[in-house]
Amino acid sequence: MTASGRTATARRPRNRKAQILDAAAVLFHRSGYHGVGMEEIAAAVGITAGALYRHFPSKQELLAGVLISGIAEYEDAAAAAGPDVDAVVRALARHVLDRRDRGPLWRQLSRDLSPDQNVRARLHLRSLAATVASALRVARPELSEADADLLAWAVLAVLGSPQEHSVVLPRPRLEELLYQLALAVCHTSALPAPERPAAPAPPAANGGLAPASRREVLLATAARLFRERGFAGVSMEAIGATAGIAGPSIYNHFGSKADLLQAVFDRGTQTLQLGLIQALATAASPAQALELIVRSYVTQALRPDGSLGLLYSEMVHLSTEQVQAARRSQREYIAEWVRLLPADPAESRVAVQAALSLINGLALTPHLRGRPGYEEEVIALAMDVLGAVGAGASAPPTVR
Repeated sequence: MTASGRTATARRPRNRKAQILDAAAVLFHRSGYHGVGMEEIAAAVGITAGALYRHFPSKQELLAGVLISGIAEYEDAAAAAGPDVDAVVRALARHVLDRRDRGPLWRQLSRDLSPDQNVRARLHLRSLAATVASALRVARPELSEADADLLAWAVLAVLGSPQEHSVVLPRPRLEELLYQLALAVCHTSALPAPERPAAPAPPAANGGLAPASRREVLLATAARLFRERGFAGVSMEAIGATAGIAGPSIYNHFGSKADLLQAVFDRGTQTLQLGLIQALATAASPAQALELIVRSYVTQALRPDGSLGLLYSEMVHLSTEQVQAARRSQREYIAEWVRLLPADPAESRVAVQAALSLINGLALTPHLRGRPGYEEEVIALAMDVLGAVGAGASAPPTVR
């Protein structure tokens, strides 16, 4: 009882909303949007589900809050660093490592937003990229707006890479290395591109030719629908209807939707492994092998069906055993890249993860894909990142 005779009630912490957003970000990163319930998020914060709903009326609105608040934090860090691109890159590298537990949620979960929420989040992303691009053009006035925009998205993809791996390095060294890798993109010699004769107009886009095998048709259809709507947003019936295979006959080829997803994963993994094997078999040196592997990966990442991105965005829907097998395959694939770099293995893996993040990020940025020569630009930028790490390598020059 208080002095006035009234019962004291607990006061709601002023930062409760921030606590909810942080807890939700960690859980969404770990288990995916559809693998987490509001009750689980509430328990992680130490409140009831009813109290959680007072802050966020739905799980989708909570997801939008997580994504937008996370991007806004990067915006604030970049804006506070001022117009100097060196300071912007350093500030963002520091912030990424401070918030490493939140994960690369935009790539994984943006499809689970409503159209309006997606627009809001993309506006924040574009604002962040514009801040980086503006700093780049101050440092490199020869860059066009379009070139600076491309480099800004590449820089952000590199800086986000530590949230996709668990390589252990001392914090000061990891922060410095991440800064070096991102700055290698800033001062790339690939842009502005030298003038070259105009390329002939590409042939008119078409849907290609469908395979004769019903199984292959189902695989191609499933990959496209999973990319567009997410695994949870597609039913087996929808896949069958889109593929022109009616009724239960779809189950003659795949026993479940999870089996279809696993088959898509296996196909993507096998394609990457084939590209790696061919590169190693034909290369005359480690450097040439690395470039050939990068080329094979970029070609797959930029495929119109976008199936390679499913290896990262939909893995949470596999069984524990399937996830373990997929991660083991990924580790083995990355290890082949790492051994071709003349540097400490841990630092080389950080660089490889940064290059892969750059490729995947640029492949998933639609407004960039229409650039002439885009595939070669992505390859060059990935090679710049890989070239920034080496035995005894010094920091790249500051962009001024």
